[in-house]
Amino acid sequence: MKNSITILGSGTSTGVPILGCNCKVCQSNDPRNRRLRTSALIEFSSGKKVLIDASPDLRTQLLRTQTKTMDAVLITHDHADHTHGMDDLRPFCWNHTEDIPVYADESATKDLKRKFRYIFERDEYFANKAILGGGIPHLTLQVVSDGEYEIAGEKFNLFSLPHGHEMTFCFIQGKCGYVTDCREIPEPVLEKLHDAQLEVLFIDCLRRKPHTTHLHLDLSLDYIAKIRPQIAVLTHMSHEWDYQELMSELRTRGINNVLPAQDGQTFLYSKT
Repeated sequence: MKNSITILGSGTSTGVPILGCNCKVCQSNDPRNRRLRTSALIEFSSGKKVLIDASPDLRTQLLRTQTKTMDAVLITHDHADHTHGMDDLRPFCWNHTEDIPVYADESATKDLKRKFRYIFERDEYFANKAILGGGIPHLTLQVVSDGEYEIAGEKFNLFSLPHGHEMTFCFIQGKCGYVTDCREIPEPVLEKLHDAQLEVLFIDCLRRKPHTTHLHLDLSLDYIAKIRPQIAVLTHMSHEWDYQELMSELRTRGINNVLPAQDGQTFLYSKT
């Protein structure tokens, strides 16, 4: 049996359409041009599920996929568009006997504790007061760094990539590679991604021109050519990209194994 990964959101930090924007893509009626903030959901053949980032659109995303349970969360980095849906995980904790683990690097862990003290430092936060209302998410931070980890009983290989003033995780899980929010992929990581013989690669592609914190189209395509996955899926896309126009451009350029992500799209991949 194969694992699956679903693109919950494929948009940049503003989402698409952007509030107040009258551009062609933001006003498009094509549902493929509607992009919630970037996150993904992996479901293993065992039935366990791992969330990749908790975007501000998380509730909407998981209602769409009719997700009923969650076993772990992997945070690629601590930016608002990847973490501010953390409280939406609360219902998944109600039937858990143990806290749901949230995996993040040391820097992101510190920021998450600062932003969500009531979740991640709940004993101190509620030391002199009762927990009232609907309760809080029962989540526990697990600090991880580059290397191999077991998450929800499955192997993940984590690699840090530069993203502005911070670092972000990319990972290899089975024959799936996931690379978002980075300005470059260093050669040693490229080699790891290539050697994994990926069936599907998800890769950052913010816009057409170079950017200080993200990959752009030509650089993404250059990396794809070096990694050589069976299929590559462009994600974290801005409102510069009209789905059909980008797809047509890729095919005109003779690139047949690359496609723009669509929210809600699911891909199967082998476990090993």
